[in-house]
Amino acid sequence: MKLREIAPVFIILVLGLQAACRSGEASPESAVVEVVATDFAFQAPDTIPAGWTTLRLRNQGAQTHFVVLDHLPDGRTLDDFAAAAGMSFDSVWNGLQRGTLEKADVAPLLGNLLPEWFAEVRQTGGVGLLAPGEQATATMQLEPGTYVLECYVKAPDGTFHTALGMARQLTVTERRSAAQPPTAEFEVAFADGAMTAPAAIAAGRQTVAVHYRHAAEGLLANDVHVARLPEGIDADSVVPWMDWMNVAGLRAPAPVSFLGGVQEMPVGSTAYFTVELTPGRYAWISENAGNGMVQTFTVGDAAGNDPEQS
Repeated sequence: MKLREIAPVFIILVLGLQAACRSGEASPESAVVEVVATDFAFQAPDTIPAGWTTLRLRNQGAQTHFVVLDHLPDGRTLDDFAAAAGMSFDSVWNGLQRGTLEKADVAPLLGNLLPEWFAEVRQTGGVGLLAPGEQATATMQLEPGTYVLECYVKAPDGTFHTALGMARQLTVTERRSAAQPPTAEFEVAFADGAMTAPAAIAAGRQTVAVHYRHAAEGLLANDVHVARLPEGIDADSVVPWMDWMNVAGLRAPAPVSFLGGVQEMPVGSTAYFTVELTPGRYAWISENAGNGMVQTFTVGDAAGNDPEQS
């Protein structure tokens, strides 16, 4: 759906941020946080201000990566998170690979393996799946606290990227930036168990608002990723790869080129992401794609011409 109301864009002091990143602390006046993904680590500030925050992810690795923000309960750290999640999810994943576990077993087993405090971890946005050499941004509102930046895509041997080093602690301070949310040309919404999204948009730099109005069923909240579909590949063929519980799910190499998106957010939130699109066939696709959260769309030229009709 095309948005008709114009809101101000207020992203300031990028040069100040670059200097702050070198010192390990983001400028409190800036809303732009630079994150670099490699195989297998994140480069990012140690602390950032609260408020509207834009993560700009650059993938300098050879594999597809993303960054999701996990807001930890008070008093918990990356070490607590890694110890709890690593042991529990590795145990479940090993069972799925060996065939000794079924998908229906996963939620109850994790409920037994994870400590009680883990139920208070909240995924609060981040940049969606991103192909090597690409960069993308996502904007969300962050509250003060301790967060973990993580990527749980899998290497070719099935090892989670988190286990290879793609988990980093981030502190969001009480001080708030003055930034405001960006202007959005289009919107995606999760409501009533469905995803609604535009079927055709123009080429170029586009900012999309994502509204989280409905809780997803199962282990994962709703998210949305942009995938460019090459000739001979349809969106439905990508659905199994989006499911981490499949043996080949989220496992490198990715079957399509991903251009970003925005990660899971609490119900009632709105987040934004910006992508550069060229004419062609694409998909809006979620990790909940198996529940119908996938739609194909086309990108026309600057005049809006549909490439499939030319």
